[in-house]
Amino acid sequence: MGKVLFVACTPVARYMMEEIKNNSALSSVEICGIVNLNSKIAVNKANYDPYVDLILKYGFPYYYCNNINEHDCLEFVRQCDPDIIIQSGWSQKFKPEIMSIPKFGCIGEHPAPLPRGRGAACVNWAIITDEKSWGDTFFKMEDQYDVGYIYAQKTFAIEHYDDVKTVYDKVAQSSVLIVRENIIDWTKGSFQPVIQDESKATYYKRRTPADGVFDFSENALTIYNKIRGQARPYPGAFFLWKNKKITVWKATFDFQESSSAPKGMSKNSDGSLSVVCGDGYIIKLIRLQSEGQPEIWGNEWEEIQ
Repeated sequence: MGKVLFVACTPVARYMMEEIKNNSALSSVEICGIVNLNSKIAVNKANYDPYVDLILKYGFPYYYCNNINEHDCLEFVRQCDPDIIIQSGWSQKFKPEIMSIPKFGCIGEHPAPLPRGRGAACVNWAIITDEKSWGDTFFKMEDQYDVGYIYAQKTFAIEHYDDVKTVYDKVAQSSVLIVRENIIDWTKGSFQPVIQDESKATYYKRRTPADGVFDFSENALTIYNKIRGQARPYPGAFFLWKNKKITVWKATFDFQESSSAPKGMSKNSDGSLSVVCGDGYIIKLIRLQSEGQPEIWGNEWEEIQ
């Protein structure tokens, strides 16, 4: 029986694990352990998933760590004796000690079509920068981030109506399909490696709170992409109004809706708040939240009166 250990902390790996447990064609694969982040360390991780229900449901051996390279975590992984490790959503760097434990190596899952989209917060940045085509990649982990041989990859469209949650759902579905098609071979040490084309590599930086701020003098599409690229489960894009932080959780933008009227806001009967942006196009704010206050519909915001 092939044995796989997951080092993961986001919902993407949840669906991989469910696929392995519930697809009868994968019954020869055992999940021999899960390493996840301690909740105190994960408190600032927007997309954190503790997998408590999966552990209780399936009885997976587990270890919650402060750091993947700590001594007790390494001992747990050694005791699990995995054929492969699959890493998903993990930002801490693996040291050689853990990389050497699995029989056939460590496989990283990265929510981007490598070599495009190396680095951090790649799904957020893909939406913010208006990418239309994206993907999910499983690759050989090496000392340097995101550069190893590609073992499997799937691509998909980022639609105008997608936000970061729905794109991550597409990543999760791609990961499930990749696991379904490859996990048995991988746990036997059988791979079909493809070298990454360095000439096509792109990189993203870590997202910071400052990346979430916008003002309505910007183009409507720029604002819309910031909003949908930082929607829940992330902290949200926001504008400042009378020194208050107003987070926009949902918005719509139609390229056909433009106005020669001066910048301003108006309420709509559909619950939204229309804003004329810097390029004359209109963006509709659907759900808003003033800092420290409950979330409301756009047309319930009384500040414009």
